[in-house]
Parts: sequence; structure tokens; C-alpha cells
Amino acid sequence: MGLQAPPTQRHDVQILTTHFQFNGQLETVGPAENYINTPTRDSLALYDLYAAPLTPGIPLKGASRSDAVVLRSQIVFLYFTSAETRSTISTFPRRELLVVYTPVAVCRGYFHMPAEANLRDLLGAIPTSLIPITEAHVFPYFQLPAPFPAQAEMILAGRSQILFYHEA
Repeated sequence: MGLQAPPTQRHDVQILTTHFQFNGQLETVGPAENYINTPTRDSLALYDLYAAPLTPGIPLKGASRSDAVVLRSQIVFLYFTSAETRSTISTFPRRELLVVYTPVAVCRGYFHMPAEANLRDLLGAIPTSLIPITEAHVFPYFQLPAPFPAQAEMILAGRSQILFYHEA
């Protein structure tokens, strides 16, 4: 019997990037956490999406698209709307309450890290591009074009978009 590819799945997501807000379906192959954090993956495919610019007052308005590709390095926050999908994202046992600053919002929540990790080396201690934050509170710097969770059981933050952080 030949090898079979892992199943393709679509997950409802909300994504904030540095310039856009997306609501749509993220397509993954195999477990969502492994797929989105594959080191060689530069982008993620979204389907049945609505994209709206974050810059207020510009002529470009939001648009619905059947599909689009988002660069992973531009993702500030990714929220899986399904509790079932969020429950599959693994976390380290140690957690620290931190406040992180990004280009579009401040986020307060618990960051999970290895027991031996130094808080100052948090970003180096967590090996994924999208970092899980639990009991998260998101405070955008401006009104977003569409609803985005102000409080979330879990949200993923883009490592490359964390400007600085400190203990809460």
C-alpha cells in the first residue's frame, strides 16, 4: 500500500498583519500547529476570506476573495475561532504573565516557555514562529475594521512582530 498524504483541513481564523485584517479559512496539511510553524514555510494560504486595510481613511476598502496568500512574517496575531483547533496547540508548562508590544496592538497574557528558560531570552527559548499566548487581552492602537477578539483563551503572536515585552 502506498503512502498517503496527511489530510487537508480548513480552519476558521482571524488574522491581524501589520497592514491588514483577514477573516477566512486557513488551509493546513496535517496538524495545524505543525503546519503553521514549519520552519521552511514562508506563507499561509487563506480561502473564502475578507481582507480589510488597517489604515483608516484610505481609498482602498475591504474585499472578499476566494483565496489569498499571507506572508507568515507579517502575521501579528492569528486567532483560531474553533476551541477544538485551539486545544491542539501545545504549550510549555511554565507560564509567565507578560505584556508585549507589536506594530498594531498591545497584548497581555501568559507566555509559555521551557522551565529552564530565562525570561530575557523568551523569544530564543520558544522554537516556533507563531507563539501561543493564553488568557490573552488584546488592545489595538486604533479601531479595527472588523471585530477581533479583545479577550481570547489562546491567540498566536508572530515572533517577528514582537517589538518589546516586559513582565505584567
